[in-house]
Amino acid sequence: MLGKYFEELHVGDEYLSPRRTVNEADIVLFTSITGLLNPLFTDELFAREKGLGTRVAPGPLTLCYAIGLTDELVYGTVCAVLGIDKVKFTAPVKPGDTIRVKTKIVNKRESTGKPDRGTGTLDQEVYNQFEKIVCTYERTLMFLKRPKE
Repeated sequence: MLGKYFEELHVGDEYLSPRRTVNEADIVLFTSITGLLNPLFTDELFAREKGLGTRVAPGPLTLCYAIGLTDELVYGTVCAVLGIDKVKFTAPVKPGDTIRVKTKIVNKRESTGKPDRGTGTLDQEVYNQFEKIVCTYERTLMFLKRPKE
């Protein structure tokens, strides 16, 4: 399935992603390959002592999963990531939490240098299974225009 072409973006449109459950293996693998070895992510006892109840997922892991969950909007139609801005982590994501992403198109404009593309700005909110927002961010992407036949 192809993502949205520039012409298919409409300011105000909203999309809801599929869901994904974050598990312990995700956290272990992510912290291992990135070197994010903060004890909040790797030490169960430490996390409990700090009042979290259990280890938590690193914020960048949540952000990466959110980007992946919204790939269906951009698959094959985005040629550049221009920015990921205003990232906020508002609640922890713990092993067993299930997240999904709400995307709203907030801006679009024609490219001045490339007539076959334009930019789109997406506001994205990541929710857990309790409908609590755990992360928000703004993503600006360069979308291809539909090929001329």
